[in-house]
Amino acid sequence: MINLKNITILILVGISFLVNAQNSDISKELKEVIVSENRASFSQNITNVHIIKSEDIRNAPVQSIEELLEYALNVDVRQRSGQGIQSDISIRGGNFEQVLIMLNGIKMNDPQTGHHNMDIPVSLEQIKRIEILTGGASRVFGNYAFTGAINIITKKNNSSSIILSAGKDNFIDTELNLSKKINSIHHTLSVNSKKSDGYINNMDYKINNLFYQANTKIQSTKALFNFGIINKEFGAFNFYTPAYPDQFEKTKTTFASLQIKRKGKISIENKLYWRRHDDDFTLFRSTPEWYQNFHQTNVYALEANAIYNTQTGSNVIGMEIRTDQILSNVLGEDLENPISVNNSDGLYLKGKSETITNLFAEKNLTINKLDLSTGVMLNINSVNGNNYFPGIDISYNLSNRFKIFASYNESMRAPNYTERYYSSPTNQGNQFLKNEYSINKELGAKYNGRIHNSSITVYNRKGENMIDWILFQGDSIWRTDNLTSVNCNGYEINSSININKINSSSPITRVAFNYSYNQLDTSSIGFQSAYVLDNLKEKLSLMATQKIGKKTFINWRATMQDREGSYIDYESKEELSYPKFWLASVRISHKIGKKTVFFEMKNITNKQYIDFGNIPQAGRWIRAGLKIKF
Repeated sequence: MINLKNITILILVGISFLVNAQNSDISKELKEVIVSENRASFSQNITNVHIIKSEDIRNAPVQSIEELLEYALNVDVRQRSGQGIQSDISIRGGNFEQVLIMLNGIKMNDPQTGHHNMDIPVSLEQIKRIEILTGGASRVFGNYAFTGAINIITKKNNSSSIILSAGKDNFIDTELNLSKKINSIHHTLSVNSKKSDGYINNMDYKINNLFYQANTKIQSTKALFNFGIINKEFGAFNFYTPAYPDQFEKTKTTFASLQIKRKGKISIENKLYWRRHDDDFTLFRSTPEWYQNFHQTNVYALEANAIYNTQTGSNVIGMEIRTDQILSNVLGEDLENPISVNNSDGLYLKGKSETITNLFAEKNLTINKLDLSTGVMLNINSVNGNNYFPGIDISYNLSNRFKIFASYNESMRAPNYTERYYSSPTNQGNQFLKNEYSINKELGAKYNGRIHNSSITVYNRKGENMIDWILFQGDSIWRTDNLTSVNCNGYEINSSININKINSSSPITRVAFNYSYNQLDTSSIGFQSAYVLDNLKEKLSLMATQKIGKKTFINWRATMQDREGSYIDYESKEELSYPKFWLASVRISHKIGKKTVFFEMKNITNKQYIDFGNIPQAGRWIRAGLKIKF
């Protein structure tokens, strides 16, 4: 029987010999190789990367990154409340633990639980673009990139501005952005605060962000420093169980990172970062002393990459050393000496610390119309042993604008501390969980024209040892376990037309749509799945930008979502399927010099829908505001 893993390794070795044997008279100019947010990638994107550009971000009728991703290709956003209070992000029918979230290439995933991955201290105003990689990418990014990765890129030269807005449910949002270049260093400081009474009882919230960035370039060396803090306080109505609707939670994320890149014949990229997350959860808001959980995670990481540029491509080696630590009153192993929780009477009774080491090797190659990127990650793990994860991406340019591509990649994800250690009257973790693995295959085509861009991709993901919370028949406790396997087949289509380039006087300047379909092997005989088999089956998003005169813009968004899976209604005790729903939103903006006045309406038709069982989502929501640049 053919072993694809061994074939991939042989390809890696063969490519090295092929490159060394290349004649020195190759005259084809090397495509620009970018030392991107993680190692090298060809500028034409061999892999299936989708980009949300700054123009789409600026005009979208949304108030948070999570709401923006609601319209992204094959991205599933399940919000427990609006405004980015708490959202679970998944890609291609996976679950929220299987997506890597990055800020300027710095990993933001929380080792306690993926529920906190989107605790990112930046607002939409600070974002330049968002890159979405659909498909397994462990050979490039390591752990978490099981079904894909999302990289949020901030503006390096943002303008100074004040943004004020108000809306339904006593919503108030204030934001100050300051930007100034002093000598060779460009400094950016952003402060953002928003609050609301919530659309139902115990859905109120307060969010405060602070983000600082400094970047500089000295000859061929770039340096980027980021620091951020985000504080959240929110009513958590039915967030984790409908039995106790009066839940309340406070979270705080603090992070700092330093990145240094040097371009040359041998390009170097080094990253050093720290992320801390504090989580204070109360089951009874009015009497917090009855049941309260405290968690603190710290992540310390060092990444180093070296890229040797050749006439036909590049050779890459990289290393990642990451330590995940947790202190908790319920997660981890017993501490010899309990530790006091800051500003409270609570105690950390348990803890755990683990160090993960990943080694990477990659070869990028261009021969005439063929582009190829192949590599392998070695995961060094004292618990589950050492494992390697190879992959290969191939692209062939049929013309300057049209290409076909294919890929084969293997991915992994390690269980987090909640999956391993959480214990309650209704949940029980499993300390002996194994890493989950997947084989990802895809085939597609892209057309990038002056007016029209389109792509279509078909893919398959076969997962082994899938980690999930499951409820066995006759049992009353949800338990974590490794499912045998889950097979996912799907396809995704996206297209956009810049009408303005066809007819500059047209009132509609741009239209776009994307569609995705996922079909999972949903066999769950004898048990009910909480996450793995509960996925977004079908999604369609439509976008259009309308221009009135030279200063007024109207941006329309609509999305249809059809979820596979069901939930138990707490009141009736019946098992209900998630209904298909449509949502439509609009944003109107008008420029007056350096001022912009805007009006937004989300969920125009006041659709009642559910992302999570027993948690109703907001109906029609309105906001208006003013942005002043200076």
